[in-house]
Amino acid sequence: MATPEQQAAALTARRQRFEVRLQWFGDRVAQNVQIGMRTRLRIAAQMLRDAVVINLSTPVHKRRGRRSRRIVVDPSSRSKPGEFPRADTTRLMKDIYFETEVDRAIVGTTLDYGLVLEVRRNRSFLRRTLNELAPTINRILTTGAGGGGTAHFPGDNE
Repeated sequence: MATPEQQAAALTARRQRFEVRLQWFGDRVAQNVQIGMRTRLRIAAQMLRDAVVINLSTPVHKRRGRRSRRIVVDPSSRSKPGEFPRADTTRLMKDIYFETEVDRAIVGTTLDYGLVLEVRRNRSFLRRTLNELAPTINRILTTGAGGGGTAHFPGDNE
């Protein structure tokens, strides 16, 4: 058992104040995470755009017409419903773009017939490519420091 002097010394030691300095780096960490996420988002959007262009790059077969000797498209080489559209002029393929913002990326086309092919003609190329690459895109978005995100296409049931 401790003597009264030892007890008093222990009590005094517990009452002493210690100077503690706490430094918060949360803002810097959040900024680094945001920069990393923006980079991963840009990589994923570029990869999706490139995959869409590759999926649109299968050409139609062209041949010379029998009577006119003009170059015509073989009707049997056109895309069927459910397939990726086939390239006739490559205009759609060249018009696929991507842009990134702080927290989202957009991959699309400015051509009206791209929307028609995607929605009305059952020749989806944007949504289908996104669905094929979703596991890879999710892996890109969720890898690294503090990153978290998933790929969603407008209109998908989440």
